Amino acid sequence: MINKVILVGNLGAKPELKSTNSGMSVVSMRLATSERKKDRDSGMWNDHTEWHTVTVFGSTADNCCKYLDKGRQVYVEGRLQTRKWEDKEGR
Repeated sequence: MINKVILVGNLGAKPELKSTNSGMSVVSMRLATSERKKDRDSGMWNDHTEWHTVTVFGSTADNCCKYLDKGRQVYVEGRLQTRKWEDKEGR
């Protein structure tokens, strides 16, 4: 099986740098990808933006913090992983 994704979009905020207990760098970034479609009925153009949370590890994470900033266009290639969480009310 193959799990590969390529995203090209703009950063919504400066990358957030954290470290694991072992000292490995971890960066979390919010990436916006957009598409524009023409409505068949009205002929009007509609924009749709999808937000992605991208996590990067190790020396690549350090480079992301060093060179990337809010609004910067980035190319991301990696694998897709969906994470689930539950709030205090059990939803």
